[in-house]
Amino acid sequence: MHQDKNIWRDTPNFGNSNNYNNNDKGSHTPPSFSPSPKNNSNNRNYNNNNNNNNNSTTRWTPRYPTTLPTKEQLSISEVPYVDSHTHLHYVLDKLPDKFNVTSYEILKQDHFPSNFESCINVLCDPLSFNSNEIFPDTHLDWKKMVDVPFMYLAVGVHPHNAKDYNDYIENNMIQILKHPKCIALGEIGLDYHYNISPRDTQKDVLVKQIEKAIELEKPLVIHTREAEEDTWDILTGFVPKEWKIHVHCFTDSPQFAKKLLNYFPNLYIGITGVVTFGSAKNTQNVIRDIVPLNRFLLETDAPYMIPAKLNRNKRSDSKVTVCHSGMIPLIAERIAQLKGMELDEIMNHARENTRNMYGI
Repeated sequence: MHQDKNIWRDTPNFGNSNNYNNNDKGSHTPPSFSPSPKNNSNNRNYNNNNNNNNNSTTRWTPRYPTTLPTKEQLSISEVPYVDSHTHLHYVLDKLPDKFNVTSYEILKQDHFPSNFESCINVLCDPLSFNSNEIFPDTHLDWKKMVDVPFMYLAVGVHPHNAKDYNDYIENNMIQILKHPKCIALGEIGLDYHYNISPRDTQKDVLVKQIEKAIELEKPLVIHTREAEEDTWDILTGFVPKEWKIHVHCFTDSPQFAKKLLNYFPNLYIGITGVVTFGSAKNTQNVIRDIVPLNRFLLETDAPYMIPAKLNRNKRSDSKVTVCHSGMIPLIAERIAQLKGMELDEIMNHARENTRNMYGI
């Protein structure tokens, strides 16, 4: 996901684009590593003191050097758009102080093109579910997020954190899901690449959350990685066929995409900056040959998945290492190239698809 494996200290490399092979390995958010609130050193021991039985594996996310594209570089279309899956709370935390981005509003004003309309900010680490108690009145406080005019929320326990799932975490999650600006349950699913949580636990927790989504009438945001058979069995076994499903950051096989699209008429395939990576053949084949124009969504998965063109022919000290929602047009541009279409056509289809999926 990010560009430098050393950033996560003792963790695996979640996203050096040079390591993507034809199976698009290395994709998907590692939510076990949540941000720390800027200028809030008093909270450094929150994992021990403020957990309230929340056994999240969250660690501190250090900030690190980056450049950012200008708004002009991102202003390649005038069609309004929604970033359908992002983690802007991570973005604020990762950006160095030199950018003076101290709020979501400043991030939008200074760095997003004018056709940015809104985003769905995804909370998938259990610690973020009671961020209003741990980090009140900071950018990590979910109750502050819902006050941001252009921000909607999705919430769910990521498969990496499935081993931490308990009644306390579920109750905190439900509290957020009941807010009118929380419009989906996710990202949830199966991740068999790192197996940070045992596979059986991942499956059990996925089913529990699917059942909760159906009870609360919330669309699903699904994370699936190297788990096609089990994901298929659970979705077809527990999700009503007409349910709205967003398969986030799709990097699995074209055959799997086709099966899902054919079975679930209201399922959408999420495409991130991975599609711009030269080695991401699966994702490119899926969007070019498999996914109809009315069944895809644009997403950044920020702060991960930086579109490749932003770092082409750049020295390491001038690279963009933090993605944000302003970069959606660059993802759409690559899709347009793959499909042999005009950029604005792709942007218009994506906007309508987001409206159909999420009602926004």
